Amino acid sequence: MWQPLSGIRVIDLSANAPGPFTSTMLADLGAHVTRITNPGGPPSYAGGEADPLLSARSGPHNALARGKEACALDLKSEADRATLLEMVAGADVVISEMRPGKLEALGLGWEALSATNPRLVLCEITGYGREGPQAGWAGHDINYVAMAGVLSLCRDADGRPRAPQNILGDYAGGASLAANGILAALLERSTTGTGRHMTVSMTDGVKYLATDIAAATLLAGHEEESWRGTLGGEMPTYGCYETADGQWIALGALEPKFIAALAGVLGWPELGPLVASRATWPEARAGLAARFTARDRAHWEAAFEGVDACATPVRSLAEAGAEGWPSLAQVLGPRAATEA
Repeated sequence: MWQPLSGIRVIDLSANAPGPFTSTMLADLGAHVTRITNPGGPPSYAGGEADPLLSARSGPHNALARGKEACALDLKSEADRATLLEMVAGADVVISEMRPGKLEALGLGWEALSATNPRLVLCEITGYGREGPQAGWAGHDINYVAMAGVLSLCRDADGRPRAPQNILGDYAGGASLAANGILAALLERSTTGTGRHMTVSMTDGVKYLATDIAAATLLAGHEEESWRGTLGGEMPTYGCYETADGQWIALGALEPKFIAALAGVLGWPELGPLVASRATWPEARAGLAARFTARDRAHWEAAFEGVDACATPVRSLAEAGAEGWPSLAQVLGPRAATEA
């Protein structure tokens, strides 16, 4: 198994999603992760017992606890804080997702931690950064995505902003960028010999993810609705269509060659000219809907097998999970030939 971070020791003080997913990625790459748990129990969420995602966080199926050891410490206790500092002395990375100033209030800020271990990398994952009027605000994924201007691009059929689960803020703009920063800091440390304190703003992280999209509006002057009208699902050949059995097919045909392949499977040569003009998009969408709803999903999967039409089934989590769920090392692909 590929473990490039073998020997790296990580202490994770976080409990929600961004921090634990950050340390999960590091653990997947071979780091030894100790997650600090609250002796009083995990965070509580309204309706959490009825929500399988939230309830799993404190149960045996907590995916963000895999490959880690747990250590219960009450950070409001002077003795337990002293224990944590002893652990920090032998660690490489500390991850926190407390609001700015909370670590300092506990006597565990950067000054104290770096005095204990000058080689330490401290990564604080925050909603809005360490400074500015929003720094101390409470928030969750939907708030960061909203403040970043990206929730405005995610709309339902009635034009209402719709939260895309908690993938953009917590996992992409937060955890994934935090892991990148930690790896960069560890690489820097290998040259300088000293650690680094970094603060990840999930709001800024989401804005960073939208760099390409934002450029069309902020630099080229296009209305943001133009994005909602193409990759946002308004373009007829970039969207989802219900099949006869209540399942769905996702289309991602943007280029003319893929649209032509799609038209060939459907036996509808008029599709290409209809998609070429925005004025006839409603007609194209209605025609696609009528054709897909006439057959079940299995028929369409078979029809598109081996055809470059960018047409795929909308699989459930259970269907996708039947193939197994990958670790980060697996996501990154094959290793050296000697490991094949």
